[in-house]
Amino acid sequence: MDISIKPVFSFSLSYKVFEKLVTCGKYDGIHSCLTVVTNADKILIHTPHKRYGLQNSKLSISEIKNDIAMLNMNFPIRAIVAGKLKKDDDRDILVIGSSSHFLAYHVDENYNLFQRDFPEGVRSLLIGSFGGYPGNTLIVGGNAIIKGFDCEGNEILWLITAWGVNSLLLMDIDKDGQNELIVGTDDGCIKMYKRDSLLHEFTEGNEIQNLMAVSPSQFMFSVKNGTIGVFDESVRMWRIKSKTRVTAMAMYDILGCEGKQIIVGWKSGKIDVRDTQNGDVLFKMKLNDFVCGITCNDYRGIGVLDLVVITADGEIRGYTTPSVNLLNLHNVADEEMNSLLSQKQKLLLELKHYENNIKFNKEIQANNDSQLVQSVPDNVGVIPSNTRLQIGISTSYDSNDMNIDITVSTNNATTIRAVLIFADQLFKEETLIAHLTKDASRILIPLKTLKDNAQDIHIKAFVGYPTSVQFHVFELTRQLPKFAMYTIPQSLTGSPKSISYINGLAAKHTPGDSYVEFRITERLKRICIWINQNFLLPSDIEYMTSSDTDATELKLNLISLRTGKNVCLHFNNDGKTRFYTEDIGLAGDLIQSLVQFLNVENMNLERLPPQSSASSKMP
Repeated sequence: MDISIKPVFSFSLSYKVFEKLVTCGKYDGIHSCLTVVTNADKILIHTPHKRYGLQNSKLSISEIKNDIAMLNMNFPIRAIVAGKLKKDDDRDILVIGSSSHFLAYHVDENYNLFQRDFPEGVRSLLIGSFGGYPGNTLIVGGNAIIKGFDCEGNEILWLITAWGVNSLLLMDIDKDGQNELIVGTDDGCIKMYKRDSLLHEFTEGNEIQNLMAVSPSQFMFSVKNGTIGVFDESVRMWRIKSKTRVTAMAMYDILGCEGKQIIVGWKSGKIDVRDTQNGDVLFKMKLNDFVCGITCNDYRGIGVLDLVVITADGEIRGYTTPSVNLLNLHNVADEEMNSLLSQKQKLLLELKHYENNIKFNKEIQANNDSQLVQSVPDNVGVIPSNTRLQIGISTSYDSNDMNIDITVSTNNATTIRAVLIFADQLFKEETLIAHLTKDASRILIPLKTLKDNAQDIHIKAFVGYPTSVQFHVFELTRQLPKFAMYTIPQSLTGSPKSISYINGLAAKHTPGDSYVEFRITERLKRICIWINQNFLLPSDIEYMTSSDTDATELKLNLISLRTGKNVCLHFNNDGKTRFYTEDIGLAGDLIQSLVQFLNVENMNLERLPPQSSASSKMP
């Protein structure tokens, strides 16, 4: 029989609810109260087990339902969270964030615990233990900044993220007894902080909207483009793309499997129950409106956690863990049989194509390609057995053409009908399709990356003949280096070049006065390896004993394919290193990449912008 899950309670608030502006708090220390943001800058508190008799300018009781209390705010609400913040007090505090400030409000005693200006604009809120600070910390994420506050509103943490902070999560990833802070930002980065030090950084290519703990070492993320996935510490376990985006996530055992499943709410109104190990869908259901929030709490007051789902139209559904394992009751035999039959049909069709290909290749093995074209029927996808797809990635630079060029070609008279390139951080919709209007054995695709990220490029090419109806699909993967958009503005042959040769190349433009300076104790030979791995240069740079024995420096003059501006990397044998660039973000990325490659933990930096200087220390 099929799985059927019924809610243990269901009701409607009769108010509109906004996405992500949902939380649940025990404001009296005992009863769980659902808290949501509704129209007219109001916060609705549903209190099924407690009645608020006090009414004032801020807290008012609904005239229609006496289990609903309203907080009237006179500012647009951007984020809310409830949690224990006061020392020796089990009652939760409600924190409300706006575009200019945030307010910590004691709901049970009806007073403002503290209020602080936040001109960067509040975008996310979190309460929890962090970094060994005493008590719980209120963490506020805004536009390119994160701040932490203690129970009295004193600032104890300050971090710069460069992009807007959409989501926050606290987890003890390194298992040292102290939580690390995981941050999801607008630019598609997931950053992990140990106090004020950056431990890890991952890039997903689009805006990170949600983060959630899955296990003591695993956390889940959702991306604006519909991607979800799970990291185990710094390793991504799985990643799945959907056509719609996630609006809420939670962990709960809704199938009675003695282990929690991932509960995912989507913009389409669908709810998925997924396996934590591989993301497979175990169960799904459809609601009348999209999911605004999912919480896990003892909402019925019986000592059992319920899964509470809130939709945009104010519908509330509560689910509990069943007493039996529903997966064991689900008859999967028919589904497995249908899946196997479908797979069998695909394999038989593929086998037929291979047999036809072998047959024709044997018959005309002694003939050339032109005879093959004439002898093959249009409806049979046959190509020579030695057909290979060749991929080349290079940079091109002149006044009218500054791109990364991907060249796709075949090694014989076969033609390419279409090329599909998939890269989750390269294109807006993750995929580029190039369809040729005329037959060709070679196609050049110009690209430009918006960000400096190393990424895998998955290429599929449809190969056949001009009259072919069926095509062979070739699949190849190539990696694009992190700094592929910076190249040497000279034409070089493909053979490796010595350090002395590179030093003799003139810069396209004179390096500016802005640079960062630091010292590293590393040989130029190792620096060459880092350059070759992270840049897409016309030729590799090698330390050659015959010509570089007396080399005391490496001066690499590059040009940006985005801006056309000069970037100069200057390495000295004595360890003195300068990166000349007007882009401080690029300078930081270059340094971060270099120190990770060389396993450098601490260094002193000096930044010199035009006509001024500043010093800082980088962990």
